Amino acid sequence: MRRLAGLAALVMAAATAVSCGSSGPETTADGRTVLKLAIATPTWNAGFSTLAVAETRKYFEQEKVDVKISLFDSGTRAAQQVIAGQSDLALVTAEPVGIGQEKGTPLTYFAGYYPKWISNIQVPAGSGVRSVADLPGKRVGVTAVASSGATFVRTAMKMEGLDANSVKFIPIGGGAQQINAIKSGKVDVLGLWDTQYQIIENAGIGLTPLPIASTDKLFGGGFAVKADELKDLRDPLTRFGRAMAKAMVFAQANPEAAVQDLWKLHPEARGPASTPEATLLANEAKVLKVRLNGQGVEPGHDRWGEMDEQAVTATVSFMRQAGLVKKTFPATEIFTNDLIPEINKFSFDEIRAAAKSAK
Repeated sequence: MRRLAGLAALVMAAATAVSCGSSGPETTADGRTVLKLAIATPTWNAGFSTLAVAETRKYFEQEKVDVKISLFDSGTRAAQQVIAGQSDLALVTAEPVGIGQEKGTPLTYFAGYYPKWISNIQVPAGSGVRSVADLPGKRVGVTAVASSGATFVRTAMKMEGLDANSVKFIPIGGGAQQINAIKSGKVDVLGLWDTQYQIIENAGIGLTPLPIASTDKLFGGGFAVKADELKDLRDPLTRFGRAMAKAMVFAQANPEAAVQDLWKLHPEARGPASTPEATLLANEAKVLKVRLNGQGVEPGHDRWGEMDEQAVTATVSFMRQAGLVKKTFPATEIFTNDLIPEINKFSFDEIRAAAKSAK
């Protein structure tokens, strides 16, 4: 519980931080709105290829937004950036948003990105850990001690009546550092999320998830802004969302081209030079497909970013049950679908056609 209190304290600390931003987003010389986006990932990977697609395919430019992206090691720190006025929006999971709502630093999701709960607990093949009850005394690999994955491990243990302080959290970052930590036996258990697990499996490491049924049908998170700034930022956020929707459609139609767009912008995400490019591309496309699942951009479901109120409500209830928040609140206090119709006003078929002919 001390760990959970620390997470809440981090969110509260952001509320008193001095903002380094102006009263509104900047504008470039050519009339584009500058939006500062904080995302929670230690490294670039294929799960975020759609952000690269929006840039390289000029969807951001077409929608007259100039997006400046910064990476942070946890959703809590990404949320802090928005609360403190240092970023305009953040791509985060539900925990920091729920805690912020209770602590008087409310954020609002205006577009979903994680339609399902993404965190879970998995163990490398051959591990003797079979359930959450086996976790005490184990070393748990997480990207950072304040990450959503680490928070979920603490939450799962609390719900089983276990002391989260009985495990040792080992920050293993991402990419090669993460893979090496697992292969060397530095950790016994992993508290990560869906795309991270696919990356690990791509490296030839077998994984087994621990059964945690309480996360079924929960909302995972998305793009969030300060609740009291949503009205003023409505127009640029809608344009940002439309660019992201186009990128999602493109990636769904041609995931391999989307991964190559990521490599162009962030060559460090490419993988080891010793691995054949065809193998790298196939593996990274698998990671991207994990993120594309349930996004609502496959043919016949042309509506990206829409959030299910029932799923968000279930997530709020889960956070209360897990002790992340002290009481429930209406789901509509942390999300809105008001921008979704305008976000999806473009030709999905045109984007799909362009993607299929892309290289």
